[in-house]
Amino acid sequence: MKAFTHLPLLILLFGLCKNNSCSSDASCVELNNKYFCLCIDGYYYNSSTCKKGKVFPGTIKVNVSETSDLQDEKSMAYENLYMDTVTFFKGTFANSDFGQTVIHKVRIPASARSEMRAGYKLVDVTVVNLFAENSKENEMTVSSAIKKAIENNRDNFTDYATQDRCDFYGCEKANDQDDCRDFLQCKCKPGLSRPNPQTALCLALGPKCPDNCNAEHNMQCLVRSGGSPECVCLSGYQKDAQGSCQACPFGYSGVNCEDELQLILTIVGTIAGILILGMAIALIILRSKKNKDVEEQNLIENNFLRMRTTGFTNLGAEGSIFPKVRITLQDGPLQNSYWQDPYLPRSMPRPDY
Repeated sequence: MKAFTHLPLLILLFGLCKNNSCSSDASCVELNNKYFCLCIDGYYYNSSTCKKGKVFPGTIKVNVSETSDLQDEKSMAYENLYMDTVTFFKGTFANSDFGQTVIHKVRIPASARSEMRAGYKLVDVTVVNLFAENSKENEMTVSSAIKKAIENNRDNFTDYATQDRCDFYGCEKANDQDDCRDFLQCKCKPGLSRPNPQTALCLALGPKCPDNCNAEHNMQCLVRSGGSPECVCLSGYQKDAQGSCQACPFGYSGVNCEDELQLILTIVGTIAGILILGMAIALIILRSKKNKDVEEQNLIENNFLRMRTTGFTNLGAEGSIFPKVRITLQDGPLQNSYWQDPYLPRSMPRPDY
């Protein structure tokens, strides 16, 4: 919070641009710790209102200490550049009917990179200086005053170049005397147009595709490296014989349906499914066979035990196919004697003689 200790409480609560910061016909532009009021092109902000002005565009080189955030209006680097520039021009035209300086563009020229490595950071700042509409100032007097001010401040500013008003707004001159002062009514140069009637600058026309080249028809307009536009199908569509964009066949996707990933995944998934199903069936068969073998082994083992116990291999009544002969021995000397099969031949007693 240390960075906000010196800001008013209203700025902390509502921001730099409060509801009453600028008049209704001007927009409030926030910088890092300051703001300014900006009117539409050709007008300057003075005494809480926008007034039509006399425009003098040009480019001046400004020495800055930081260039990394110059494209961000809310950065401290841009705020320092803005304050230094507007203060310089305000001091230059202190004794005239000067209105306001507006910065249009800031860029770092390629030729300045070597100077930046040597410690110099010169950037090109395109500005528009606005004076009262009935001002007697012209391009020559304005340029002369700026160059004189640069002589006294060469450490920060250098090389001011006046820009033709018609070229600045992208307008055609109707004749040699036309200075495009009424830039809202001037005719744009070929290839340029105004986005809307209230825009002063004539801007380059972007590449144009047919009117039906839109998402409704599954199409989009692309600009090739050469700058020529081309109407192509959206991703997931391809053109048919009639030139209409149709959805890709099953398994295909991407630009012009050239991506076969979905088809490959479908095939791989099907093969994997078949393999898994085969493995499951084989596992079931193996388990069934194993269970059958176990049952057969149990039957064999049970039958063997039965045979050892009864002497019969087939089971019948009470576990035997034939009724058993049961002999109950009474208590006596024969109970513990060796039982012999009655059907086996016995040795006959020998005579006494």
